[in-house]
Order: sequence, then C-alpha cells, then structure tokens
Amino acid sequence: MNRLPPLNALVAFRAVMETGSLVAAASKLSITASAVSHRLKALEDHLGLELFERRSRAVFPTAAAYRYSAEISEAFDRIASATRAVETVGNRDTLSIHCSNCFASNWLLKRVLAFGDLNEDLSTIVSCVESDGLDPENGQFDLYFRHGGDLPDGYDSLPIGHERVRPLISPLLLEKIGYPRKPADLLDAPMVVCSQAPVSWEDWLLQAGVRDVAIRESFVCDQGVVALEAARQGFGVVLASGILSAELESMGQLVPLFPEYQMEGAGYHLMWREKRREEDKIAKFCNWLERQLESGDALARANLKVVGELEIAQ
Repeated sequence: MNRLPPLNALVAFRAVMETGSLVAAASKLSITASAVSHRLKALEDHLGLELFERRSRAVFPTAAAYRYSAEISEAFDRIASATRAVETVGNRDTLSIHCSNCFASNWLLKRVLAFGDLNEDLSTIVSCVESDGLDPENGQFDLYFRHGGDLPDGYDSLPIGHERVRPLISPLLLEKIGYPRKPADLLDAPMVVCSQAPVSWEDWLLQAGVRDVAIRESFVCDQGVVALEAARQGFGVVLASGILSAELESMGQLVPLFPEYQMEGAGYHLMWREKRREEDKIAKFCNWLERQLESGDALARANLKVVGELEIAQ
C-alpha cells in the first residue's frame, strides 16, 4: 500500500498554490510562515522532488507543483463536499444522484420532491458537477442519470426514454412573428443556439428539407437549461428535447413547431452498480421511478392538443 503524504503538508502546499506566497498561506492557516516552509519541505522529501524554487524569501512553483496541485485539488473539493453533506444531514441516510444541470432543472427535481414526500427518512443530494473526468467507477454517487454513452462494466440501468428534438417557441414570440408555414421560414426568425444541444440547427433544417442554411443567431449559450429559459423569455426559437421541455410545454410557456420533423436523439437512462441494486435507498428510488414510468409518469405528461399544424399546451 502506498504511503500517503502528511495531511498538514498537503494543506500547506494547497494554501501556497492558492495564495501565491508563504506569508499569505500562513495567514490563511493561522500558523507562521516558517511552519508553512517546513511543511513544504516535508512534502518535497516525501515525494523526492522539488516543488518550489526558493529565491530570497519567496517561493515559485515548479512544473511538478502545478501538475500535483491540479491532481489533488479534486480530492480536496470532494472532501469539502462530503463535509458539507454530512454537516447538513447528520446521521440521516442519504441518496446521492449525479446528472446534468438541464436534466436536474427540467426533469429530476420535481420527481425528487415527490419521492421525498414518500421517504421522509431519506435525504437526497443532487450534484451537477461537470461530467468531464467524472468516473462512475470511484463510487462517488449512488445513482447516475446519463445521456447516451455506453454502460460501464458492472453497472445496470433503467431506460428513461429517447429524446425527440424539435423547435420550440414562446407564445409571446409566436404572436410577434407569426406562425411559420414551413421550416425554411425559421431562417427569418431569431434563434437560440446552444453548443451542447443534442441536434444542431444545421442538421435539423437539412433533414427538414431546407438548403442554403444561414442561422440568424440571436442568443448563444453553452448550457441547455439556459437555452430553454432564453426561449421561454422570447429570445428566439430553440431546438430542445421533449423530455426536458415537457413541463414548460404543459404550462403553455413553450410551443412546439413542426413536430412532424422531430429528430430522435440519444436516450436517457438511470444507472447504478449491479452489486448495490438491493441496497435499501437505491432499491427504493429505482422501484419508485420504475413504477412512475410504467404508469406513464404523470409528472412528465403534457396535456397537448393538436390544432392544425400547431401543438398548443392546454
């Protein structure tokens, strides 16, 4: 088993990397600058390499220091997150779930609230930390909602549904610009463009038979939750998944256009480690969600009425 460095040396190292000096790090840790220096030396001795160049009374990080700092920062962040969580819920059992911001805001949270009403002895933590580098193998979360992708070894899953992507517009903007009669008319409308969208405007317009595509971007963002909110407020027409827009449609805040040209995207699924499926908290949530989906998931159903070419939420 590898011997870990002294924790106080790691804390001192991180403080120096964050503040840029021994004095500032010492002030942050409420110790002397000399003590910080001794801890840095202990860490260097443990690692067998130089982390800082020392010039007069100043220290300058080496390339190795920057690499090491980047690697251990995530560990410190996880310790801080775990500390906040245990301080918040104490000895109550917790169910931790990971998903994207957009999925949490537009699909998951209302279901977590409904689940919590039936399981008051269980606290639920929803994390939307960026998924780059997130490794389900480390067991950081109990459950993961995933969009597309292969199922990791040792995991099982519950399909949530495949997204069907089509244009959506706010009633306010629809009244202002009028209902487009054909997909090509959207080229004259303001558009919300999201870099994380499951389908690009160019691809959707091409499959709808539109050539010489020139997008009129009125609002550009990199988060699906922001794109839907921008469309709701009337910034422009947005391409979005029906799974994520169902609630806004059911409330009449977004109206689908040209549903006959919807494109199918990737599927959403809930996944968990196979060996943990029978754990009480995981079994409770998975069984509850499966029953909801089998019954049609009343929370997801939008009461839609088709009037000619336009679907209007009642």
